[in-house]
Amino acid sequence: MTNHSRCAFRVRGLDCEHEVELLRAAVKDAPGVVSLSFDLINGLMTVDYVEGQVEPSRLARTITKRSGLETVPVGGAEEPEPTGSWWSRHGLLSSTIAAGVALALGLAAGWFGPRLGMSVEGSERARVALCALAVVAGGIWLFPRTVRGILGLRLGIDVLMGLAIVGAAALGQWDEAATVAFLFGVSESLESMSIHRARRAVRRLLEITPETAERIGPDGAVETIAADQVKTGDHVLVRSGDRVPIDGAIVKGTSSLDEKTITGESVPVARGPGDPVFAGTVNGEGTLEVEASGPLGDALITRIVEQVRAAQAGRAPVERRIARFARYYTPAVVIVALLVMTVPLLHAGLTGGAAAVDWPLFREWFMRGLVVLVIACPCALVIATPVAVVSGLAAAARHGVLIKGGEFLEEIGRLRALAFDKTGTLTLGRPDVVEVVRAPGADGADDGGRRVLQIAAAIGDRGGHVLGKAIARHARDLRIDVPVADDYRAVPGKGAFGTVDRVEYHMGSHRYIDEAGLCQPAFHDELDRAAEDVGTSVALTTAAGPLGWIRLADKARPEAAEVLAELHKLGLRTVMLTGDNSRTAAAVARELGVGDQRAELLPGDKVSAVDEYAQTHGPTGMVGDGVNDAPALAAARVSVALGGVSSGAALETADIVLMADDLRPLPWLIRHSRATLRMIHQNIALAIGTKALVLILALFGLATLWMAIAADVGTTLVVVANALRLLRPGDV
Repeated sequence: MTNHSRCAFRVRGLDCEHEVELLRAAVKDAPGVVSLSFDLINGLMTVDYVEGQVEPSRLARTITKRSGLETVPVGGAEEPEPTGSWWSRHGLLSSTIAAGVALALGLAAGWFGPRLGMSVEGSERARVALCALAVVAGGIWLFPRTVRGILGLRLGIDVLMGLAIVGAAALGQWDEAATVAFLFGVSESLESMSIHRARRAVRRLLEITPETAERIGPDGAVETIAADQVKTGDHVLVRSGDRVPIDGAIVKGTSSLDEKTITGESVPVARGPGDPVFAGTVNGEGTLEVEASGPLGDALITRIVEQVRAAQAGRAPVERRIARFARYYTPAVVIVALLVMTVPLLHAGLTGGAAAVDWPLFREWFMRGLVVLVIACPCALVIATPVAVVSGLAAAARHGVLIKGGEFLEEIGRLRALAFDKTGTLTLGRPDVVEVVRAPGADGADDGGRRVLQIAAAIGDRGGHVLGKAIARHARDLRIDVPVADDYRAVPGKGAFGTVDRVEYHMGSHRYIDEAGLCQPAFHDELDRAAEDVGTSVALTTAAGPLGWIRLADKARPEAAEVLAELHKLGLRTVMLTGDNSRTAAAVARELGVGDQRAELLPGDKVSAVDEYAQTHGPTGMVGDGVNDAPALAAARVSVALGGVSSGAALETADIVLMADDLRPLPWLIRHSRATLRMIHQNIALAIGTKALVLILALFGLATLWMAIAADVGTTLVVVANALRLLRPGDV
């Protein structure tokens, strides 16, 4: 069996599709190379190869020699860009400046020479010489790439621009040739700077983990070490205002932590001993001692960054479609350019004879064809899409939404329906006290059921049953003192009893109270009526008679109704899928305003429901907890999990994870996805529209080479700047 390995290369200047073609051509004959993938935003090329047949450093040298792009192997996407030689870092800008200076002097010589006493012939020779110097300066880095492209039969932008410059010079249009050389250098420089800006913006959004940590030694001494040297069980000091360097649990101290880097939640949360903390979050006013739960490489923020970087390296469907379009678009425009150069001449020759094909006619149509060649550059069209997708992914990560690929960012905005699991998704997934009732005729003042809750909490606190624990938790939330129950004893599956203040109390199901002979007729009727409501009723009695009953139910998430209403305003249908009984499902759906609900479903039934909705209403997504809803999540067009910041399983299984365990980012995500798609479509329309306009002007002889270059530069900058708007908060 053949073993495959993978290595990554940092490629200086990798920011457009034509560099991708150069790199593909450079390794097409390399033995052992299986496949290539490219990340234009981070300037990375990933090579899958047969183990033992490829040596990364040697392959890097081969790629550099064949493509002219400086290539070095790196250990991962997070490593800094290599420094490289002076020429690789400054050659393009330097040659562009030199070309600009020579062009300016040449134009000045042609314009001011005769006015300063030079002969017309002398000023013309000076103009041509300086413009030729501008062509040479601007072509130092371009012409070698043009030759490599021609020899490799690759019709890239380097070939198109090189031919345009040489063609203009051959026609004697030295000022036009020099202008093209200069403006193309400006175009490449500005494009490179804009892509670098996009890279820095994305990196700033993602690289939020501190580089150092203050480790507390066994003797209490504090030493500063690299954050990646912290090990499981180490104690780390986190001062006020510092970022938490690792995942762990608080051992000492209380503080408020700003967790928006993880959850997107802007409000700091209170944390104390025993509470979890996460690397990348910001400590508030207190000083904390944190016990590390693992190394930095296992931290949640590290996994998030890795997921986002992996998503950046992939291509969204719209990006793949644009790349395929550009593959056919460029040859098509070149064919149009050749037709522009030849058809008018053939027509003139056929209608007027050979004498009709004179030099001015040839020169005019050849020049128009060169303008069309320049228009063939697809860079603005190709680069706008990945910049928009990566900006969208990074902005989502800052909002506490982890999207695992550009395709999911695209698809979530195209959904027409969303299915929701009930328990743990639309509800909190735990029993909570919703009603406390004192039995009719029970002794004691009518205190609103506080005495019932106090005694029930005392008994529930001694046992391990989830309902008893929920009652005790609710009592403490209401600041009710919970006494200690003596002589506690559980009756499995039914209830429990114990003594409080020397009075024996029984707590449990209606059946248990009946079997114990403690259910009086009036109380029996009360419990029967309580059983008709949603939830579970727990009765509390003494030997003297009933004290009251408590109803518990799985409460709806406080934000769920608002989120569902907002989704409806966005035009999405909603359906709740649950295994609960129809009565409970109907009550929850009615309370939250869910559009539709399906009850008493097994996991396989949920899959069928999602498929049915997709066939009836269009693309359907699924929102669940990422574990027990796995079949339905897999069947949906896009799966969304409420991660809860400690849920590693949700990070692995869902397409999208709402890190705050909160539904409120969901409507924002829909709007954000739609805004990203809208921005991509705007950029595509702008790029194609601009080129079509210049093409029409060129056919009518109204466009020059420098106009075509200027239009291409402007379009590239505008589409990149437009895509970067997605990084701004509140832009959707």
